[in-house]
Amino acid sequence: MRKWKLSLSLVAIIGILAACGNNSTDSTTKGTDGKSGTTTTKNIPQEISVSVPAEITTLDTTKATDRNTFTVIEQIFEGLYRFNGKNELELALAKEDALISPDGLTYTFKLKEDAKWSNGDSVTANDFVYAWSKIVDPASAAPNAYLFANIKNAKAITAGEKKLDELGVKAISDYELQVNLELPQPSFLSLVAIGWFYPQNQKFVEAQGDNYALDTDKILYNGPFTLTNWKDGATDWNYEKNQLYHDKKNVSLDKVNISVIKETSTGVQLYEAGDLDVTTLVGDYAKENEGNPDLVRKQELALQYLSYNAAGDRPLKNSNLRKAISLAIDRSAITENIVANGSKPLGGLIPTNLAKNPSSGEDFRKENGSFLDYNLTEAKKEWELAKKELGDTVALELVTSDDAMEKKLGEYIQSSLSENLKGLTISIRSVPKNVALEQRRTGKFDLATAGWIAGDIDPTGFFILFETGAAYNYGKYQNEQFQNLITDTKTVNANNPEKRYAAFLKAEKILFEDAAFQPLYQRTTNYLQRPTVKGLESHLLGSDFTFRNVTVTE
Repeated sequence: MRKWKLSLSLVAIIGILAACGNNSTDSTTKGTDGKSGTTTTKNIPQEISVSVPAEITTLDTTKATDRNTFTVIEQIFEGLYRFNGKNELELALAKEDALISPDGLTYTFKLKEDAKWSNGDSVTANDFVYAWSKIVDPASAAPNAYLFANIKNAKAITAGEKKLDELGVKAISDYELQVNLELPQPSFLSLVAIGWFYPQNQKFVEAQGDNYALDTDKILYNGPFTLTNWKDGATDWNYEKNQLYHDKKNVSLDKVNISVIKETSTGVQLYEAGDLDVTTLVGDYAKENEGNPDLVRKQELALQYLSYNAAGDRPLKNSNLRKAISLAIDRSAITENIVANGSKPLGGLIPTNLAKNPSSGEDFRKENGSFLDYNLTEAKKEWELAKKELGDTVALELVTSDDAMEKKLGEYIQSSLSENLKGLTISIRSVPKNVALEQRRTGKFDLATAGWIAGDIDPTGFFILFETGAAYNYGKYQNEQFQNLITDTKTVNANNPEKRYAAFLKAEKILFEDAAFQPLYQRTTNYLQRPTVKGLESHLLGSDFTFRNVTVTE
């Protein structure tokens, strides 16, 4: 076997904050300009207050799906690897670089022997075997099981065709984990850095039963912080430095105070009053603060889109209606007037900077172009065709989450469609984020706003949204040609970059021939960060923020 040195730089990103900080009296910090300096932290309380836009949906890592929740998970748990401030992989619980077999199918990880859970138990290889097995277990119906599909026998286990103990993950010893894959997967190490692949303490989790992770007393932590003052549904909580964390000497913060603030205006007021150190900006507030030196802006590998439920006998089973709705939505108006935070209109499934042509290096999004762009003339033609089957009036319900931006986006879509497609009525139901997610999962919607950021730097992480039977295929889209193309990228063409890429291009075109969904924009995150807060990291994958390397300075 050979040892591969890791330095996986993902893609260029706007506004990445360089890592810095330790808990000594004088710490050397490095800003985004790359210049170093010494900042005194003596006698400065290492505590910050931060706002987030939504509640935690779950703290069971095998069930988490949304970015806000993953931000929490990354503070209190840790996996084999993590991303640093430059979006490069670095060792976390792994003691040394993974050993990878010459055929790329076997990964061996050696764990740090001083890593502990917050009850004092050692973090062992079996903790990974247990957590990963839970996700592929068909009884769990875990929405992220697809990310494990390339682990040997995982897909067959999830389908009920093989036993759970046949999963290609085993503990060779307490501190040595071996993983066998079905096919080579160059991006596998980036996957294990995300929360889905974090460990769980089997004895503790099983002792809690259905109550596991419902409040802070029913969770064990192995990350840089522990969670305090939280129970399911809470809108405030705290992180406190984990005294049993294996690298606690490099964690400066003693406490982080978190508040769920859904109205940007409230967050800005609290920031200006000095009550918040970091707060997210959306809409006009992002635009108004473009000249503010405290503004941090970063483009995400993230898609915001409109999901169509075409299942059963719903009106949206009619492809002309789906096309009419898509063509009647002006993406530019959304990004300029509604979101107004630097996000860019997105005319496809795959965002900019995710994938490139392996031969020419051209960006996927540029090469495949933009689909179903705003065109009222064509939208009305499709609407007339739809009415021949559906009648002159159609009523649809749009489900959104209840945060300010989602509600505003929903109102814009409602107004645009009702005005441009006479006879089409859109009602809006805005509900808490976790409820909106459940409504999409259970198909209780006609239209729904949704967001997606993949857990892997590979197009398959986005195409999963429309694969037959996939947990995130909310609208139950099915197309045999599309499915065959995507299946081939994982099997017969898995080791042929050119054929895989060509299949991805073609598969995306099929989605828009069917008007399977309507992409809206590629998300950009904006937030105000106090200059005294150094070392706040933001990543392309997983979480919004990582507080591990934050230091409060003068």
